[in-house]
Amino acid sequence: MLKAGWIVQLHNNRLRLRYAIPGPYRPKEEVDMDFIHGLLNENKPVCVSVNKRVKDICPVPVSGGFIIVFPITNDSILSVHSPRNEPWSSVELRQLDPIIRKFGVSLKASADYEEQKLLTKRLERNNNDLNDYAHIVSHDLKSPLRNIHSLVQWIEEDLDSDEPKKAATHMPYIYSSLEKMDSLISGILRYSNLRELQESLVKTDLNKLIDEVKSMLLVPLGVQIVIHEMPQVRADRLRMSQVFQNLMDNALTALKRSGDCLEVGYKDLGSHYEFYVKDNGPGIAKAHQEKVFQVFQKLDADSTKSGIGLAIVSRIVEDHGGQIRLESREGEGAAFYFTHPK
Repeated sequence: MLKAGWIVQLHNNRLRLRYAIPGPYRPKEEVDMDFIHGLLNENKPVCVSVNKRVKDICPVPVSGGFIIVFPITNDSILSVHSPRNEPWSSVELRQLDPIIRKFGVSLKASADYEEQKLLTKRLERNNNDLNDYAHIVSHDLKSPLRNIHSLVQWIEEDLDSDEPKKAATHMPYIYSSLEKMDSLISGILRYSNLRELQESLVKTDLNKLIDEVKSMLLVPLGVQIVIHEMPQVRADRLRMSQVFQNLMDNALTALKRSGDCLEVGYKDLGSHYEFYVKDNGPGIAKAHQEKVFQVFQKLDADSTKSGIGLAIVSRIVEDHGGQIRLESREGEGAAFYFTHPK
């Protein structure tokens, strides 16, 4: 007699859908905590008739019958849908309660295991980060420093020569090296601080966000940008802006010809969205595709780039519970796809 179920967790004063069967769809209305707390009766299971309000906030389709709400461990609430015509009696709820609580204990153990796996993965990644930092200090930062040292020597020689004005011709190269160092240092700080940001998921209108991103980009003359209607998502707005800014800017650097096009859109895959940023540029050779998300890696010789942008994108997408991938053929453009939970 139980046709559907879902688990909602109270987390940082927000409600978070943890699980739903059958697959969740978007509720018509937001669920507020007061409504959830109002259902509970001194931490005991309750039976609620399905009315319009209940139906509109359920993350799965329900029609008629009753919703049985069980408080379980880890600040979570299990709701199950029963289509039968009579409400569940207090005796039946008491009989179900110990079974559900045992389920809650198992659920918490599973969540703890998953959290431990995630922690282990992050420790492994942080260890790799340390190796990356060693690489950047030993090579990438030393390179512009060596350039500046050589340029200063040339300036000294020119000042002592018969053509002292020639010394000024080296200044733009010094500024360029300083800008390169500043870009690298800023990128390292952004990359290392991603994990330290507090969770701040808010309802975000991606149409407005991408319009703001677009206004900050340098679009080559003759290049067209096509942005399809986008959904609202729960996300850290600043970091989601970083994702689209890096992906769109990365694509625009590859578009040089009049008539080239950058396209941004999404697909609804049921439990999550899949967003994409596509271009019809020169594409990325298969031999280089594995390293595009690695920190401090870049595919061209542009000295103004730090090679950190796509690594930042990958981290942000993963922190939101999604995955990112690249599809590209040399000479046929490139498309970055990333998923985001609903």
